[in-house]
Amino acid sequence: MKGNKTIKAISIFVLFLLPFAFLFSQTDESSKVFENNAASVITLTFYGENKELLFEGSGFVVEKGVLVTSYLPVSQSKSIIGKNIKGKKIKVEGVLGVDKNFFIALLKIKGKTLPLTLGNSDELEKGEKVMAIGSNEAGTIAAFEGEVRNIHELSTTQKVIEDSISIPENFSGGPLLDTNGQVMGMTIFIERRLKFVVPSNVLKSLQQGTLVKFKKWQPEEYLKTTEAASIAGKIAFKLDETGLAEKYLKRVLMADSQNIEIHSLLASVYSRQRNYEAAVLSYKKVIELNDKKDEAHLGLGLVYLSMRRYKEAIPPLEKAIQLNSDYVEKYYQIGTAYESLKEITKACDAYEKFLDSKPEKPWEAYNRLGICKRELGEYENAITAFQGALKGNPQDVRINRDLAQSFQKAAQYEKAEEVYKLLGQLTPEDEIFYYRTILSMYNEAKMHDKAIEASKAIIKLDPNNADAVYNLGYMYFVLKKYKEAIQTFKSALVLRPNFEYAYANIGNCSFQIKNYSQALWAYEKLVEINPENVDGWFNMAVSYMQLKRYNNALRALKKTIELRPNYAIAYYNLAVVYMNLRDNYSARDVYKQLTKIDPAWAKKLRKILR
Repeated sequence: MKGNKTIKAISIFVLFLLPFAFLFSQTDESSKVFENNAASVITLTFYGENKELLFEGSGFVVEKGVLVTSYLPVSQSKSIIGKNIKGKKIKVEGVLGVDKNFFIALLKIKGKTLPLTLGNSDELEKGEKVMAIGSNEAGTIAAFEGEVRNIHELSTTQKVIEDSISIPENFSGGPLLDTNGQVMGMTIFIERRLKFVVPSNVLKSLQQGTLVKFKKWQPEEYLKTTEAASIAGKIAFKLDETGLAEKYLKRVLMADSQNIEIHSLLASVYSRQRNYEAAVLSYKKVIELNDKKDEAHLGLGLVYLSMRRYKEAIPPLEKAIQLNSDYVEKYYQIGTAYESLKEITKACDAYEKFLDSKPEKPWEAYNRLGICKRELGEYENAITAFQGALKGNPQDVRINRDLAQSFQKAAQYEKAEEVYKLLGQLTPEDEIFYYRTILSMYNEAKMHDKAIEASKAIIKLDPNNADAVYNLGYMYFVLKKYKEAIQTFKSALVLRPNFEYAYANIGNCSFQIKNYSQALWAYEKLVEINPENVDGWFNMAVSYMQLKRYNNALRALKKTIELRPNYAIAYYNLAVVYMNLRDNYSARDVYKQLTKIDPAWAKKLRKILR
């Protein structure tokens, strides 16, 4: 059951109120668990040397006359008073045993309180429903429900449980039960933000020793010891309480500055905190103490990557792989470092080594390898890599786009077209864009028949797009299919009446088929739309010349030269027009001007002057 629900015992109204809570909003299952087990949970009050109140917490009975609780308050206490759910005092006689590695204490008590059943914590799984029972701030036995969030390994033999239950610190020492009412662990608070659960199998292994009564008990502030700080730091790290982990681990290093395990753990803490400069120093300290620590070299390399210090990242990553072949997959990170340094050949080599290790998910490495191979101009190898990447996700738009571009660079145009069309299917909103890419590709490759197919597909998708119709006309023009081109350009004019390029190319196509009258019409419309269009005026002049309308040609050529004063070929044709008008004087005058503008054209003109 997710979330936290408080379960409280049903009170019996007699002559006085008993100090335990009321039940509400509970399921039958959780109510039964609470009712069957709450009587075995004890409220504990811890007192110091001078009877001063130190702490309030919880404990529970694990066998007749034996109660388990947190060692942290016990360590400082000189006496403890217990109270059961009915408010009856339970005498706590002394300490039977402790496990400082898990902050556990066994206490000897008097009374006939029934013990709880310790279950097998190895069977506990993430997400499983659990219930914490303990004493709240009012000294009342209550319960909260939640679930197992995680099970963390501190070492190969040590585990702690993390749950989702939000409870007061007074629950420290109380049991964590499963839905069957079996104890799966004991809740421990190291401090308010640092709570964990000791597995029940640890509680089972705790050995009872000789009873130490409190009058002989020697208190200590255990949490201030190096041993306790080490344990607390490790647990805080596992629970991702990095601030607390840093605090406790630093405390250990103050007493033991050469502790390589703690330096290594602290480096990981700094890395999580993104305190990379501190992480670098800690990893370097570990390496200084033991150069064979492969995980330190690995951590240092990864931190340098996070800092984008790619050149510095590569040697420690390579060293980590050298020391431990299990890290061979880190060649991927080495590849990204080389790629960031623009050392593409070395990046390819690293990605290939990563792929040689047969990783479980090689797809992104294939993709990076493809990008690098393409950058090196090795398009066939890039194609192979991208095809490998697509095995993991055949509909990945990014990778398919890279594959299409590689096919295009390798001059495998039809395969490129096939992939571009697939991209249009994968992202329908971009389908026209990919057909335009196909059009551009075939145009650049001078495969204009194929470009026409792409143009027609674009028009089908967007029939009112004048540019698309114009592009089809241009493809016809390039193929010298002038009549089809003219008809297509005229269709573009229907969609955009003032389309300058369409008029210009109608004129050009008409000129090619010697339909000078139609060419003249097109060029006249062009300069009407844009009076500053030099080519329009010049081509109009040439069309007039073909029709032997020299006076009109004269006017058009003068306008051309007005707009472009150094236009040599316009001067040449102007001279030709004057000669056809039998004005040789003006033609010679043009020749003089042309000698200053372009001697080569002047020389050509000189050969035909009369």
